[in-house]
Amino acid sequence: MAARELCWQTTLTSPVDLTLGAPAIDEEFRGLRRIALDDASWVDFLPDWVRGGDELLADIAEHAPWQPQKLRVMWDHQVREPRILARWPGLETLPVPVVVMRDALSRRYRVDFDLVSVNLYRDGADSVAWHGDRNRLTHLNPLVVTVSLGERRTFLLRRRGGGPSALSLRLGGGDLLVMAGACQHEWEHCVPKVAYAGARMSITFRHSANVIAFS
Repeated sequence: MAARELCWQTTLTSPVDLTLGAPAIDEEFRGLRRIALDDASWVDFLPDWVRGGDELLADIAEHAPWQPQKLRVMWDHQVREPRILARWPGLETLPVPVVVMRDALSRRYRVDFDLVSVNLYRDGADSVAWHGDRNRLTHLNPLVVTVSLGERRTFLLRRRGGGPSALSLRLGGGDLLVMAGACQHEWEHCVPKVAYAGARMSITFRHSANVIAFS
């Protein structure tokens, strides 16, 4: 992977269970907390859902099918996207630990999460601006799930169109976040730049079928 050297340290206190190549996850989703954003939008948040995530981060960083960084125009200059992205071409190519997560999430939310990608924020200079996922243009109330590995970074949510953030979370270390209901239609999210941060990886699960997220 052609990228800046990753700056992160293994969390030595995190228990690891790599039986059959899978990290330890809580398939009962104990401790999951639902946070209402408005009458039609919410997020589910479960800290430390994945244990053994540092080893998984290192494995994905080495073996994922990373794409060349996209160029975009800012202030009449071309700049590279401030993060790197990988998409697995099919479910059969997913790492075993990611399959375990996908299957548990599909059972929990009764949705076939058949689209899986990963964003790597290598350091504090990597970020993503305010946006809603583009599947809002083709899907009604899509569920978007992220599993955050590595060091924690601030994740913000605000109403679409601007204004102050309404929710701030520090995601990393195996945290699970599910954006549901009308979240992609009515809300925006971002990961802002910071002066210093270690590497954070966001594994994202989406669905191709157009379903209405249940409450």
